[in-house]
Amino acid sequence: MRYLFSFLLLLLTVPFTRAQELNATVKVIAPKLRNTDPKVFKTLEQALSEFLNGQKWTNDQFEDDERIKCNFQLTIQEELSNNRFKAELAVKSFRPIYNSDQETVLFSHLDKDLTFTYQEFQPIQYVRDNYTDELSHTFAFYVYTILGLDYDSFAPKGGTPFFQELQSIVNVAPRSADGWVDDSKKRNRFQIMKSLTDPRAMPFHDAMYEYHRLGLDVMAEDVTGGRAKILDALRKIDRVYADYREAFILQIFVNSKTNELVEIFKPAPANEKSAFVNIFTKIDASRAHVFRRVFG
Repeated sequence: MRYLFSFLLLLLTVPFTRAQELNATVKVIAPKLRNTDPKVFKTLEQALSEFLNGQKWTNDQFEDDERIKCNFQLTIQEELSNNRFKAELAVKSFRPIYNSDQETVLFSHLDKDLTFTYQEFQPIQYVRDNYTDELSHTFAFYVYTILGLDYDSFAPKGGTPFFQELQSIVNVAPRSADGWVDDSKKRNRFQIMKSLTDPRAMPFHDAMYEYHRLGLDVMAEDVTGGRAKILDALRKIDRVYADYREAFILQIFVNSKTNELVEIFKPAPANEKSAFVNIFTKIDASRAHVFRRVFG
């Protein structure tokens, strides 16, 4: 009994620790490089993993099983000097679907505009309202993008504070770098931020909640009702397309959700199939032949 009492006392006196927000997997690969020591990139991989997983990004408390699953793959393409590199960054985040063992892709994007300087063992730190370096600034940008979309999917416009943080990040970034330049022809970080904060895109945020919380999360118990809510969400997406056709977030949504939506609407009534195809072929005409082949 004495040992049991001591154990219970320990539980009461030691504060419970809470997990951080992200469950991020980081991979750094350099398939074409010959000059840089490969261990530099292993060190960078570990540093980025600690940067993403080892700090608090919000004021909320997350249980371990609530952490947001996400993947970051940094592909080094070119050595510009002994410590300066050109790279591509693939980012993907996931959300669990309630009452199932499945998950859905919330965000999937390939950033082709990343040039950065890294000296082995240099600290990777994000300082709010201050530009420290390209690597930490870019990764912080995608952290807040992931958080914003995840929070949007659980509460109406829940991601708004994180999208405002994106504005702060862009505001202090150097406009000389391709990733941060205000150019509607580029599919870069600036365009992601702009399309997530533009008032014309507000129905998109409502759609994220309706699609996930009212649609996907109820489909295990009510397929018909859940699919109807998803179609309502797509109609909101269609409104954004009508008012703000160049919104880059629409293309990201299509890239993330097309395969999932095809499976959702395969067994749907003809009128729902038709409504889905009409919306998606407008937003992404390049896939029109795919939809027509699947749905006839």
